[in-house]
Amino acid sequence: MDQRDLLSRSLSPEELPDPQRSLDLLARAQGGDRQALEDLLSRYQDRLRRIVRIQLGASLRRHCDSMDIVQNTFKAALPKIGDLQPRSAASLLQWLAMIATNQIRDEHDLWTTKKRDAGREVALDVDPGASGEGLQPATPESTPIQRALMREIRDLLDEEVGRLPDDQRRVVLLRDYCGEDWDHIARELGRDNTHAVRQLHQRAWIRLRQALKPKLEVED
Repeated sequence: MDQRDLLSRSLSPEELPDPQRSLDLLARAQGGDRQALEDLLSRYQDRLRRIVRIQLGASLRRHCDSMDIVQNTFKAALPKIGDLQPRSAASLLQWLAMIATNQIRDEHDLWTTKKRDAGREVALDVDPGASGEGLQPATPESTPIQRALMREIRDLLDEEVGRLPDDQRRVVLLRDYCGEDWDHIARELGRDNTHAVRQLHQRAWIRLRQALKPKLEVED
């Protein structure tokens, strides 16, 4: 499998958990099934980690561990999950991403305060080797080399998504990372119709592929 195929796979719908299974687990979790709750959250850990990395940005990632943010997100979600009534599994992931955004904002405020108080940049005490960064679900047909290559491509893609203009980054996060439908994305972004959103999404991916082309060493 060449690098172009891996790039396509890195955000394919098959990379997201089965929607109906996720909603079934949510219903059981809301009924008090603790194992269902743990299974539900673990299904979204990897995709949420990728979203968190993008939202953190390169600067804050040097001071905050993305898996810490994910775990704090899950802790913050637990008391609220009983009242959650998602439209779809995509909205469940988007809900978790919104909670993660609040966690990131808190980390940013804490980091800013420490910088101001110390008069210089202060790093949080984080062991980068224990972060869980780059953990991806393995597929039965994949080899260790393919899995390593997939991790590398995912990290490169996430890095470039983080560099997109705000509106392009949001449409990619909503569509490709959360799996939202076009109608909801149009409403979320305040666009008049889905055609405008699809064009925005297309422009974002043209930009991403142009940026990634020299790194992946593939030709259009």
